[in-house]
Amino acid sequence: MSDVSMDSVSLTYVNESGAFPALENVSLTIKEGEFVSFIGPSGCGKTTLLSIIAGLLEQTSGSLHIKNKDSIGYMLQHDYLFPWLTIEQNMTLGQRIQRTHNEVSHRKALRWLERFGLSDKKSDLPKALSGGMRQRVALIRTLATDPSLILLDEPFSALDQQTKLKLEDLVSNTLKAEKKTAILVTHDISEAIAMSDRVILFSPRPGKVAQVFTIPQDIRACTPFESRQHKDFQDQFQLIWKELDRFESN
Repeated sequence: MSDVSMDSVSLTYVNESGAFPALENVSLTIKEGEFVSFIGPSGCGKTTLLSIIAGLLEQTSGSLHIKNKDSIGYMLQHDYLFPWLTIEQNMTLGQRIQRTHNEVSHRKALRWLERFGLSDKKSDLPKALSGGMRQRVALIRTLATDPSLILLDEPFSALDQQTKLKLEDLVSNTLKAEKKTAILVTHDISEAIAMSDRVILFSPRPGKVAQVFTIPQDIRACTPFESRQHKDFQDQFQLIWKELDRFESN
């Protein structure tokens, strides 16, 4: 059963200077519970496609089917916590916007806060938290609405390496345990391999699906941190790097 399926999705931006194709004939199927990463050269349309899936943009042509389009969570590179709201208020903001906030959903959000080791921070303002803590709150805010599909747009890129690796493990383990479908946009090949079931490589603009890499089961069975120590990880990295470098060298 698929959560997301698209057939020949294309998008062209039009302004006074002319027409600029961003995506061209993208066809993909993403299964329920699957974790997929989008990688490719800068400007190849990865985030544009994520915005189409999120409903923020509409494709110029082609079809897109999402099993439950009202159940999508979006986690961005920046946490976008409101500085004047407490952590508890920030993490339930999505519930309030969707009008699903009640005593039961609030308790669920507080349980996430406890699981992520932030219970003692619920009355703090965001400025009191580190970057990694703030991104954990952003993840809780996303999970608190109980989405079936989670979109991740470079959520770890602004973090230091140690915090990034810890957060990768936290996000991966949480989404697997909750059986969420996830799509990650990243420039980091290692991150894509460590977190994904499949890695989708896009060509330069207009973005097309150039190649699909299925990550070996032995690597997928590891946590992201552990997978980087796997004997086959470097071979997988070199395989994807070679194809990506071919685009960026042209």
